[in-house]
Amino acid sequence: MKVNFLPPSDTGEFEIRIATPAGYSLTETIKKVDEINKLVNDLVPEIETAVYYVGSSSVNAISSVPNRAIARIRLIPNNMRKRSVQEIIPVVQKEVMQKITNCDVTVLNGGFDALLALGTGGQGFKIEIYGPKLADVVETANKTLELMNMDPDMFKAELSVRTDAEELYIDLSQTYMGSLGVTPYEAGITSRILFNGMEAGKLRLENGDYPIRITSDLIDKPINEDVLNRLAIVTRDKRFITFSAFSEMKLRPTLSIIERRNRNFSIEVIGYLKTDDQSGVMNRVIGKLKTMKIPGGVKFNTAGTTALISDSITSLSIVLAISVFLVYCVMVIQFERYLQPLIIMSSIPLCLVGVVLGLLLWNSSMSIIAMLALITLGGTVVNNAIVLVDYANLLRTQSDRPLREIILDACSNRLKPILMTATTTLLGVLPMALAHGNGSEVYAPLGQAIFGGLFSSTIITLLLVPVLYETLEHGKVRVKGFIKKLETVSDYNEGNVE
Repeated sequence: MKVNFLPPSDTGEFEIRIATPAGYSLTETIKKVDEINKLVNDLVPEIETAVYYVGSSSVNAISSVPNRAIARIRLIPNNMRKRSVQEIIPVVQKEVMQKITNCDVTVLNGGFDALLALGTGGQGFKIEIYGPKLADVVETANKTLELMNMDPDMFKAELSVRTDAEELYIDLSQTYMGSLGVTPYEAGITSRILFNGMEAGKLRLENGDYPIRITSDLIDKPINEDVLNRLAIVTRDKRFITFSAFSEMKLRPTLSIIERRNRNFSIEVIGYLKTDDQSGVMNRVIGKLKTMKIPGGVKFNTAGTTALISDSITSLSIVLAISVFLVYCVMVIQFERYLQPLIIMSSIPLCLVGVVLGLLLWNSSMSIIAMLALITLGGTVVNNAIVLVDYANLLRTQSDRPLREIILDACSNRLKPILMTATTTLLGVLPMALAHGNGSEVYAPLGQAIFGGLFSSTIITLLLVPVLYETLEHGKVRVKGFIKKLETVSDYNEGNVE
């Protein structure tokens, strides 16, 4: 049985996230986007509209990123196409990665799944690696990345940070700077203006204030070691001194962003699945990670949607236990007995058989929506057993007939009301179970689980509850007889019986 937070819905939308190498200009990124657009149009004739946002890593992003782009693509309605979004995404991912060079592409489901990702930290199966040493965390994250790339249910895995970024490191020599008459302040301010820009004040006019910013043509351009030979500082005595005279510049690889978790360095490894079976992927990947030798101090756990699944299952299990306990308390008050309600409660585990069979019949997964159906069934499937047991108790107070005759009479008289009640409920949830259309994959498992659970519980309850009822009542008679014999023997030993 597949387990997922919510089944992926075919809303007819998907996203393409594009990342060109660091240092690419906006013009170069546009050329790559044009190539991708032409290839995607050839691969997916079902496209209705496509919009590309170049220079942005998100549709709602404000800042400009020259080497990033994102595409929002809408397909024709699903009743007019033969392929689902889940079938199209792996094809587009594979072909674009093979035929478009110098470009990292990630294809994701859109629509409802994209909205859900906003609350779960993004789409995909995630494992968070964290530890006190950045080098150890990066090493473990790369090993985890290799494991996830080898998993058969993943079409792509990536890190939450990029490792192709470069950091400019300038080592200033205090000795040379002192002999040349250059102060650290002058070198620092000049470096800031050249590579990042600097606010220099405001220009006040009648219609408002305008900020003044000093920049250079080196911003957003590739930097090499020859740059130091072309950069110069004007000293107080009007001499031009190049940076290479008092400093050494190095380009070294670094992470695009450094994230922390509880004062530890943290990197997320994200895997994008071909199917919605996150439980199978989690068991395989976590199992291999536990057997893998990792540096000391480095730890890992699931994150995003996968972690939310575990938390939700725990919470829903507690809610289910509370609901079952409350149902038992109500029946104890109604029947004024402690054992007969247990017979009725046997209907609840029997509904699990139908829930699993119902989901398998419609090829659905065990999702949080399906688990909500279990809580609903916990207070619904007991109704049939309550009607049957209550009527059997009523007949026993009105007649001295043998117990089996009373049970058979109760079953025959209550069969029609039980079947009518169950049938009306089954027919009520059947349209939801058979739902088709955009987004139906999300709510249809609720109807499918209720239908299967109630159907199996009704059939099995009519067969099992009478047997349990007769067994319990005969057992009570035997226990009472045994206790009476013990009392008789005790009285005889004490001399109370002649």
